[in-house]
Parts: sequence; C-alpha cells; structure tokens
Amino acid sequence: MLTLIAAAVLRQEAFPPTLLVLNKGNDTVWLVDLDTGKRRAELPTGPNPNEVAVSPDQKTAAISNMGTGGRPPGTTITLVDVASAKVKATLDINPNGAPHGIYWLDDKTLAFTSHVTDTVNTFDVASGKLVRSVKSEQKGTHLVVFPPDQKRAFAVNAFSGTVTAFDWLSGKVLKQISTGDRAEGISISPDGKTVACGNVGADNVSLISGTSLEVTKTLAGLKMPIRTLFAADGKSLVVSNVGTGSLEAFRVADGKPIASVALRQKPLADPKYGDQWPVPMNLFRRKNGHIMVVLVTSHAVAEVDPESWKVVKTFDTGPLPDGMAVSEPM
Repeated sequence: MLTLIAAAVLRQEAFPPTLLVLNKGNDTVWLVDLDTGKRRAELPTGPNPNEVAVSPDQKTAAISNMGTGGRPPGTTITLVDVASAKVKATLDINPNGAPHGIYWLDDKTLAFTSHVTDTVNTFDVASGKLVRSVKSEQKGTHLVVFPPDQKRAFAVNAFSGTVTAFDWLSGKVLKQISTGDRAEGISISPDGKTVACGNVGADNVSLISGTSLEVTKTLAGLKMPIRTLFAADGKSLVVSNVGTGSLEAFRVADGKPIASVALRQKPLADPKYGDQWPVPMNLFRRKNGHIMVVLVTSHAVAEVDPESWKVVKTFDTGPLPDGMAVSEPM
C-alpha cells in the first residue's frame, strides 16, 4: 500500500523540464515544456512582471511584479506551483514596492530588491511575513546575488553605478563599489569568488573580487551589456549585448574573448521595432550547461550550446518577454 501511495505521489509531482518566461506585454507567465517546445500553461501575474526565480527544490517559481512604466509601483510577488502549473499564492511585500531582483536563499526564504525603498529584503513564504529589510544607501537597487555560504550579498544599483557589498549575517553595508554608468546585470561565480556587473551605459563589464571587494578587471568593447552569467565551472562569462544583438563570451582569468553568438535566429515579432537587433536580455544556465537567453523584440527565448556556441533551439513567448528561468526536476 505504501509503495502504491508513493508511486501516486511521484506521478502527481512529476513534470517535464519547464521554461518559465514573463511577458511584460500582457502581464503573464508562460510555462513551456523544454522537451517538446509546447506551452504547458499561461498564467496571470501582477503588473509588469520583471524577474522570476525557481526554488532550490525546483517546485516553486517566484515572480516580481514591478509595476511602474506609467502604472503604480507593484507591491506583490506571485508564487507558481510548477508541477500543477497554477498560481499558488500572491505575497504582499508592502512597503517595499516595485520589486525587481529575486533570489531564493532556501525553499522557504526569498530575497528581493525594491526600487521604492532601495533595499534588499528577505521574506518567509510559509508565514507570509517580511523577515529583514536592509537599505543599500544607493539608488535604483536592481538585482541581488549571494555566494554559496550566503554570508555576503551583492546588489547592483542602476541609478548610482555601483555594487553594494553587504555582510548579510549582520545586515550591514561593507562597501559601495563603483562600477559604471547604469550598472544593471549582476551575477556571481559558482564558488562565490567573482562578481560580474554589466554596465549598460558604460559599455563594459566590471569583474569584482568577492573577497577583496575590488574591481579586478574591466571587459571593454561591448555595446550595452545588460546581463551577465558565469559558466558552471566559473571559468567563462557570457554577456547579453543589446547594442549588437549578440551573446559575448569571455575567459574570466584574463578577460579574453572566447566567442560571439549572433542571435538573429528569429524574425522580429513587432514591425514597430524596425530592423533593429532582437534585444537579448535575461540569461539562465541549464543543468546541461546550455545557456538560455531572452530575445525581447523577437518574442522568443534562444538556447545556446556553449561547446559549439550555436543556437540549438528557439522557443516562442508572449509579448515583450523579460524575466526567465528553468525548472528541471531532480
């Protein structure tokens, strides 16, 4: 009897590798089967959803509903059950409105940034309560990342051109690290030793030591680098380069270019954008090492193989996709 019950539970919880992509054009999230390319579900979010992150157990996706852009700042985070493809909860995060960056510290604790209060916050999703709110002391606090031990945190501040380093155990600011104009796309290496910050307005990427909190290298020659992502081994870094509509790859050790991937794999979805590039945006690394990249104005997500540096698949999305993540069950 126990075996039959366990099998039933496994069948109920089983789900295919799933792409979750946020569509800012109609305030929805699509769940797409990565094996077949078919859409599993289209669910409503809050206003202007910007970022999505999947819990470590791969079961729950959290979506920051930023609002703004002619609408009031958002005040909610949407939780989606990936297996059932249903909205499971809407979290009220007042007074820390306009949530943007979102990061799971464990299966029950979310960290998120707020553009209203310029804070990094933690939220207990089980109790529905805000746990901590720490001011960055900067403007436009946009995204946040943590090293594996979670003793520190690094938040990028788009309007100040800085990265704030926190001692996360005490909640104190350790240092404001100057990077560049419109610092926006931040990521951290798997070992926590290097932080990469894409400076959209400065056309470069700052590499920061996670221990000394100093900028150690600047990757130049880019055009509007808006997001960054480390490879699984931490030895290479990919950058979504808006100005050329490409994905650029670099060696972390010496900053030398490795590859450039043209992303004109799908026609532009909306003629009002003319013949511009397909605006690569958010990045995600799958368990197999493949890199997913959102193509905003093509209404698509591309999957890139970092061995061949070729686009191997594209997936349709809703209008103006932005935040994107993948849930791959164990």
